[in-house]
Amino acid sequence: MKILLVGINSKFIHPNLAIRYLKANCDYDVKILEYTIKDNLDEIIKGMRIDQYDIIGFSCYIWNIEIISDILNQIKSSYKNKTIILGGPEVSYDYDSYLLDNLADFIITNEGEITFNDLVKAIEQNTPFNSIPNLAYIYKDEIIRNKTDQIRDINALKSPYYFEDDYGDIKNKIQYVELSRGCPYKCSYCLASLEKGLRFFEIDKVFSIIDHLIDKGAKTIKFLDRSFNANKNIALDFFKILVERDYPNTIFQFEINGDVLHKDIIDYLKLNLKQNYVRFELGIQSTNPIVNKAIDRKQNTEQLIKNIKALQETNVVLHLDLIAGLPYEDLESFKNTFNEIFLLFSKELQLGFLKMLKGTKIRKEAKIYDYKFQEKSPYEINENKFISNEELKIIHKVETMLEIYWNRDFMNDSMKIILENDSNPFNFFLSLYEYYEKNSISLRKYQLSDLFVNVRNFLIEMKLFNSQIEDSLILDYLKYNKIKPKVFWENKLNKQEILRDFFAVNNSYPIDLLYKYSLVTKYQSGYLIVIYLPDKKIMYSFKNNQTKRISH
Repeated sequence: MKILLVGINSKFIHPNLAIRYLKANCDYDVKILEYTIKDNLDEIIKGMRIDQYDIIGFSCYIWNIEIISDILNQIKSSYKNKTIILGGPEVSYDYDSYLLDNLADFIITNEGEITFNDLVKAIEQNTPFNSIPNLAYIYKDEIIRNKTDQIRDINALKSPYYFEDDYGDIKNKIQYVELSRGCPYKCSYCLASLEKGLRFFEIDKVFSIIDHLIDKGAKTIKFLDRSFNANKNIALDFFKILVERDYPNTIFQFEINGDVLHKDIIDYLKLNLKQNYVRFELGIQSTNPIVNKAIDRKQNTEQLIKNIKALQETNVVLHLDLIAGLPYEDLESFKNTFNEIFLLFSKELQLGFLKMLKGTKIRKEAKIYDYKFQEKSPYEINENKFISNEELKIIHKVETMLEIYWNRDFMNDSMKIILENDSNPFNFFLSLYEYYEKNSISLRKYQLSDLFVNVRNFLIEMKLFNSQIEDSLILDYLKYNKIKPKVFWENKLNKQEILRDFFAVNNSYPIDLLYKYSLVTKYQSGYLIVIYLPDKKIMYSFKNNQTKRISH
């Protein structure tokens, strides 16, 4: 019996862990193929060589379900005798249509490692399917949904990280790892709310996996745990080991429940964590308590903000999440949420839009709140009784400028200066977008210097521009560029005279080298001297014959 499992990923860097778990825990030989949603449909079908396999399985998510449906329709019309198995969150709660339309023979509706192996065995041996948990299928013209069950001992699962075919790409892809499965919270918009209880992998086994992945060149390891710190003691033990092992060239990413993050963890990280080693993603979603109550989200926002500020005193890289379109969150309420959280000035702020995922409580409550949303994935909302489509478009405009002018991290120091005394950064980003619209400035085709020129001109028009902001913009621009860039400001200086004065008090570099590789510009009533050497960049401020090295 020949088996093919197919993963169609959002990007090349995102490997499909689910199909690897199925392969690792199957008693039969399994072939894995992976593609991305940008790959040509005909090329995918051609590459699958469908006629060679008896069983074909697909891992289904909101980002790939449309292309998988197209593939299934082609298989249905051209390959009548293939057994099709679907799994993943996108079909676990909407299996009827795929079975009734004869697009799939079986659907695995929960954890699949044991179910998949038992199903393949039953197919081969022609035995009944009724005792196999987490399985949906048609029997005697009736849809059968077997009992739901969780894998009780997840530590007994075989590891999906030791396939030699994967070794060559490990260094080029994000590596997904689990310390736990399940979520203790019941947020109504999240599929994790449907999982019951928490089960943990043994820490020693997890670090064995980490050691192996890093030995094969892993640069980014992201944990899939819905709330990594759900068990304070396990999380603290993990971070202690992670810090002690001090992997030199890898960054680790975790989803953290911010308001219950224990002080012991924050204190330990503050004292011991090195830079560029750990990244926390904290879901905030809304700071409005009425909104949080409506989505069954228990959140102590005051403690959450306190913990974020404490984490900002550590070397943790912080990524914060908001969701627009939640119940009772009108435009004014969302503005308040955005402004309060943006002004924390964390490294990244993701402004997302509610997706009405199949199976979630909020989708079942859609009529209560007059939700209108996309019929096809990703099921993003268009409006509800609290916020209109036009108001959501306003938030989309803010999101666009937030991504360009904050999350790309090339002028964040300048943005802090611009906005630290502004109580309404939402309106600032909206006005910046409208400035782009008014002047027909492209939001897609631009060079880095264009973004600086545009925000500079916008600030001048809004009468917000001053010498401090100009100095900061110039510094951010030169910090970001690794090679000598073209300047976007007027820069008429006697460069050689300034460099001779600089050389007189700092002769670390030959004067000829300074002439060749330096960029000199006015800065803070003095000068900024940036030396763009072939292998590195050095920055100095130079004022009153005093030099100061600037970090970048």
